[in-house]
Amino acid sequence: MRTFWHQHPNPKRHIDSMATRLDSLSPHAIFAIHAIAFVVLVWWSWGKWLDPLIDFGRELYVPWQITRGRVLYRDIASLFGPLSPYVNALWFQLFGVSLATLVFCNLVIFAAMIAGIYRLVRRSTDRSTASAASLSILLLFGFSQYVEIGNYNFVCPYSHEATHGIALSVAMMVCLQDAIAAGRRLLFAMAGACFGLVLLTKPEIALAAFAAVAATWAAWVATDTHDRRALRQSVPLFLATAAVPPLLFFLYFIRHMESAEAWRAIMGAWTPVFIPAITSNRFYRLSMGLDRPVSHGIAMFLSFAGWLAFVIVGVVVSCMERSRPSVIRRAVWLTLIAGAVAFFMRTGTWPRALPFITATGSLAVAVLFLGVRSNRAQALRLLPLVTWSAFALVLLAKMGLYPRISHYGFYLGLPAGVLAIVLLYWLIPHQIERYSSAAGARFFRRLALMALVGAIVPYVGLSHALYRTKQVAIGSGGDRFFASSGFWQGHAVRQALRHIEQLDAPHTTLAVLPEGAMLNYLLRRDSPLRVINLMPPEILAFGEDDVLHSLQAAPPDFVLLVHRDVIEYGYPLFGTDPRYGLRTMTWLTAHYRSSQVIGRNVMSNSGFGIEIFRRNP
Repeated sequence: MRTFWHQHPNPKRHIDSMATRLDSLSPHAIFAIHAIAFVVLVWWSWGKWLDPLIDFGRELYVPWQITRGRVLYRDIASLFGPLSPYVNALWFQLFGVSLATLVFCNLVIFAAMIAGIYRLVRRSTDRSTASAASLSILLLFGFSQYVEIGNYNFVCPYSHEATHGIALSVAMMVCLQDAIAAGRRLLFAMAGACFGLVLLTKPEIALAAFAAVAATWAAWVATDTHDRRALRQSVPLFLATAAVPPLLFFLYFIRHMESAEAWRAIMGAWTPVFIPAITSNRFYRLSMGLDRPVSHGIAMFLSFAGWLAFVIVGVVVSCMERSRPSVIRRAVWLTLIAGAVAFFMRTGTWPRALPFITATGSLAVAVLFLGVRSNRAQALRLLPLVTWSAFALVLLAKMGLYPRISHYGFYLGLPAGVLAIVLLYWLIPHQIERYSSAAGARFFRRLALMALVGAIVPYVGLSHALYRTKQVAIGSGGDRFFASSGFWQGHAVRQALRHIEQLDAPHTTLAVLPEGAMLNYLLRRDSPLRVINLMPPEILAFGEDDVLHSLQAAPPDFVLLVHRDVIEYGYPLFGTDPRYGLRTMTWLTAHYRSSQVIGRNVMSNSGFGIEIFRRNP
């Protein structure tokens, strides 16, 4: 099977011949471009990444409690793996307890992840493609907000297990590729350790990382080289070091709980997977598009058809390209660009095509790799793309029939987005150069770049529109951030903080129902609750008896009842239904009196506010 790679013994020379000006820049200049973009995005979005009530308060409260001696799973229930809370607790111990500490540490982790992705893509492609991928990640996934709720970014994520899992997976793939290329056992051991840490984050990321490792081993076996002995030696080393992080956490937990509980603790992230009431809940069906599979499937197909039409027309026009195009070809060129920009600038449209694009890209990468498997240098060059394709496919599968880059797509759709850029900006131009001309390949790359810009601009504009409304300052010093003036949560949280501070005495306790650990954190007040978030998944996993036991064993001085619409889970308001908090609400009204209502009646569907209860004498 003769391919482009066989026809060109030195593929790098031909790749560089069609690269854009970025390929002529020095690595220092490319680093400077990324650094400037990174700093500008941080400045633009500063303090606006998080939600004042939902999710991220838990990400601050839990590691703070760990620094105070509480043990995860024993004293604080969690539906996620144990790694991230203890990593964040370590940052708090080293640099002080504050939101700023987590922000700066997350920025460093995100920057390292971007560098790792750039390195992986650069090994297989060129500087221009790697820069297009890494800069797109910065603009689309790193600092963004596309829905009403914040937290879906890499600076203040709804779950650090998501961002830590992706970053560790990238580190694992980088170490694995370097280990295979250099044959160094230390790098295999480091890759295994990263994989072991990924197992302690989120199940979907662990499965994607496993697929990436399996694809790497399979591709290595498929090569017609003499590396089989090195493979037999490296696999046991990888597996041995992968077992170290879970084992260390087990040894830690066994000091604080029974061995059976310690095993369940290190498997904490897998708890929801084995609870059918959670996995079949309306919220997850909506998130995966399983509520309307036919309409979502049609939307995916139509989006891919639009993308494919753009590619086909672009390839045809590119193959007609010469050094001096005619007026007709220029008109076609401009029309094609306008149509592509119009298609890609529709937010929410092009991400629907990601499953088909990812499958197409993975198939193309596999075919190219099989064509060069007898040449070690060329096979090693394509191996990172083989690994990344498997990772992207499995991770994107978590989104089912509703792929997107908003909401959970900020981490689930990121690898697929990178592969789509590689396919459009590098793989297709390769084939155009092979069958037509280098001029046509350069033309298609320019076209792909225009489409990429058209895809990014609307999302940046959407984030900017939401960030402009964030003018309500909450917290002080290192805990200061901004909430939206267009929604009730920011104003209510600020008033609740002021009211509690006026009434409160040192060392009092506070429970927030059903969600709002941010208030505990900002006030630096402990909660007696083991289950600190009383959302439907937590109630289904741990039961309301756990909540009542915590309240009865150590009644808090204050209870804050927060309005939280959970209709997406198929439940009414907390405390209004036997399935969801009615017994807890009955206990609360029997032992506490209302002290202040901020906003409206929180027990009504339109009661956007917070009610503060004080314990009866």
